[in-house]
Amino acid sequence: MVRIHHAAATLLLALVVVCTGGVHGAHHCPDSNIFGNDPGAVEVPATSTFIVSDFLQFLQAAVTCFNKLRITEDKFPLYVAGVFPNCLESQCFVRCLATSLNLYCDQTGSDIDRHYLQLGLGQDYNCFRQRAEQCLAANTSPCNNGCESAYKQELCFLEDYRKYLDTNFNSLIAAVGVKKAEDCIVHYNQLQRC
Repeated sequence: MVRIHHAAATLLLALVVVCTGGVHGAHHCPDSNIFGNDPGAVEVPATSTFIVSDFLQFLQAAVTCFNKLRITEDKFPLYVAGVFPNCLESQCFVRCLATSLNLYCDQTGSDIDRHYLQLGLGQDYNCFRQRAEQCLAANTSPCNNGCESAYKQELCFLEDYRKYLDTNFNSLIAAVGVKKAEDCIVHYNQLQRC
């Protein structure tokens, strides 16, 4: 487990480069307000039993699933970058992560509202919901096993997952940069010594 934590910390910087900003051909709402949330917009329904995970909890859930499923270390950078090949190992990882974050349940499937709260990043709720409903309607056919079912449904949120990772990794890198700059001594000749 310690080895995975060190590997995860080492890969954080590399993953910012690997993570993509979205999927080609993704549906976008043309009437989104570019100046922030529309005051007349419909708000997401409150989910009393759902607690949004912070980014470190999100990463911990990923590491826990990684270790629980005994996935080889070479797959970790792919999974944390949002790349999930269509194989049983990836399918079970997706199921484990979504279940751990309370975004997916074997009995009820993917919860759109919870995905919005966890991964929405201020998107228009109606647009998010419409896109998710269309995708889920096409990906809820019976599957051979629970991992495959979760995988098919969770792929509907792959673009949001990747944006969430990009945003949070960039924030993490910026915070590390600020902290490092605070610890540097600036001399009169404007050279920094850290």
